[in-house]
Amino acid sequence: MTGSLSKIDTMDDSALKERGEILAIAEAYIAQNLYKEALHVAESWLKRYPIDADANIIRCHALLRMGDLEKVNDILDGVENTVRQLSRIYNRVGDICLNGGLTQEAVKYYRKFVALNPDSPIAENVSEKINALVSTEDYISTRSDEDRYNNIDHVASDFYTTTLAELYVRQGHPDMAADVLSEILKKDPGNQLVANRLKDVRAMQNDGTKEKTSFHVSQNKEVIQELTRWLKNIDRLKSYAS
Repeated sequence: MTGSLSKIDTMDDSALKERGEILAIAEAYIAQNLYKEALHVAESWLKRYPIDADANIIRCHALLRMGDLEKVNDILDGVENTVRQLSRIYNRVGDICLNGGLTQEAVKYYRKFVALNPDSPIAENVSEKINALVSTEDYISTRSDEDRYNNIDHVASDFYTTTLAELYVRQGHPDMAADVLSEILKKDPGNQLVANRLKDVRAMQNDGTKEKTSFHVSQNKEVIQELTRWLKNIDRLKSYAS
């Protein structure tokens, strides 16, 4: 799985162009009822990029037209296993948020994990954790008055990062973002990027505005996009088999 993800993550412009051309050829074969040819093209690409959702959809479509439902079911079982494995990210990030005092974010990620694993014994435990968290005073007060200023005393110091500050900005809490950035500067007073960002956030406080964009860019953007593609297309794959 890790190898597959790394391949997607490092796909260059040339490979992306090749991908588009190959998928277009396979779809053209499908339109012409040339299912064996479409299957061959899709499977050739999947040998290099086995996690490609669109290629797997074409593969399943061709197999269904050829009457090989058993093979389609095997593919779907593999897809669901992939999604289950990747969904563990939500549970783990939920734990990290909870340990850092970010209860609302923890609940959000726990719920996504449960949604993707409704029949899992682990999901039952996570559901119980969610029920316990949403009944706490801290969670209720946060949900009932999100525009109210909160201090960051409940957040572990390890979470004082620019990422956390941007999270507060996006949620409309520039005061809390400013506190986080100030704490970062205390430890690293020479960090000019953080100093500049703090000026921006304080200007937002004075103007009473919310920033719509974040300067934090994920280094794993391609992996996240591919995971999202899998999650969005799992139902499409199932619909072909129904």
